[in-house]
This record gives sequence, structure tokens and C-alpha cells, in this order.
Amino acid sequence: MSHSRTRFQIERMILFSDAVFAIAITLLIIEIKVPHLQDDYNNARVIHAYLELAPKFLGFFVSFFFIGLYWTVHHQLMGYLVNYNQPLVWLNLSFLLSIVLFPFSTALDSEYAGTNFISPFAVYTLNVVFSGVMIAVLWKYISDPRHQLSEGLENRLFVRYQQKRALTVPAVFAGVFLLGLLLPYHGMSRIFLPVIPFVMVALKRKYDKQMKVPVVATAEETAEGEA
Repeated sequence: MSHSRTRFQIERMILFSDAVFAIAITLLIIEIKVPHLQDDYNNARVIHAYLELAPKFLGFFVSFFFIGLYWTVHHQLMGYLVNYNQPLVWLNLSFLLSIVLFPFSTALDSEYAGTNFISPFAVYTLNVVFSGVMIAVLWKYISDPRHQLSEGLENRLFVRYQQKRALTVPAVFAGVFLLGLLLPYHGMSRIFLPVIPFVMVALKRKYDKQMKVPVVATAEETAEGEA
């Protein structure tokens, strides 16, 4: 297959993926219905009707952030792609499946927010785990030199960092869910979800330090050689 033909097929896969991300984000807000205000409502009842939408908007913003984050990672990964094969197409479709599930899992979890039902959060957690695992699998598959799909991913430390980064959010969600099973009120465990950005920052700092080690060692060796 010619290079231009291969590039065209890769572009088709990327454009299709972008469309799926865009539709998934749009469906998130469509799930939030405008409250039906009746003529006999006073200001207090109107404000109460708006406040009832707060859990849905919270779920919307959280999922919007996650879908946006996964899109940026997917966009970055596709930038290394120079070839494709059928297993990659199916792996990418599986990842997109996890993305299109977000509007449903978000709506389900938001609908029962404030209750002690554990199953809606379990569905949302499984969705997050599914997405994280699939993007980690994509990093591994695309970067594998045996498949000859990418250029610029020879740095295995960078690839491992991206895989760990992809699995960080699922790991935190799974831990929070399991912690919730031990608490009398399951939803209390969600207060630990804001630790995700701090864990991500710590992971990035660790990676930066590891990347600097070879540079420092080389500088020291150069100084010794000059001496």
C-alpha cells in the first residue's frame, strides 16, 4: 500500500475518533433536562428546582473533563502513528466504545447521587476503568516495534509513563469504590477523588527525574573525561 493511501486511512480513523469524542461530549449535556417550571412556582421553588440539577451538572463537568483528557491523550498518541493494521482499528473502536458509554454512566450516577445506592457509582467506575485500560493498551500496542506502527516512541520510559498515567485515574476510582463498600454511607468515599490531580503531578515529577538521570550521568562522565 502506498504512503499516501496509508496516510489517508490513518486520517479516516483519527477523524472518526474525533467525531465520536465530540458526540459523546454533546450527549453529556443533552442528558440534563431543563426543569419544568409551573405558573404557581415562587422564587424559592424555582431555586430549589435549579439546585436539584446540581448533581447532574457536577457529573457533566467531571465527565467532560475525563472525555477531554482522553481526547488529548488519544490526539497525542495518534501523532506518532505512521501505519495501521486491523488489530489497531479494533482496539481503537474498543476504546471509543468506552467513550460513548460515558453519557449513560454519567446520567445513571448523577440520577442517584445523594442516595446510598452503590451500583450507579459502580457502573461509572467500570466505565472509567474501561477507558483507562484501553488507552493504556493502545499505547502499548502502537509503541511495540514489532507492529511497525509508529515513529518517535522508541523511548520505553516515556511509553511506560504514559501507560501509568492512563491507569492512574482508574486505579483511584477503583480504590474509592472499594473504600465505599466499607463505609456505612457509600458516597462518603468520593471525597477522595480530588486526589487524582495530585497523584498525576507526583507521577509527572517522578518521570521528569528519571528522564534527567541519564543527562546528569553523561555530564559527569564528560567532566571526568576532560579532567
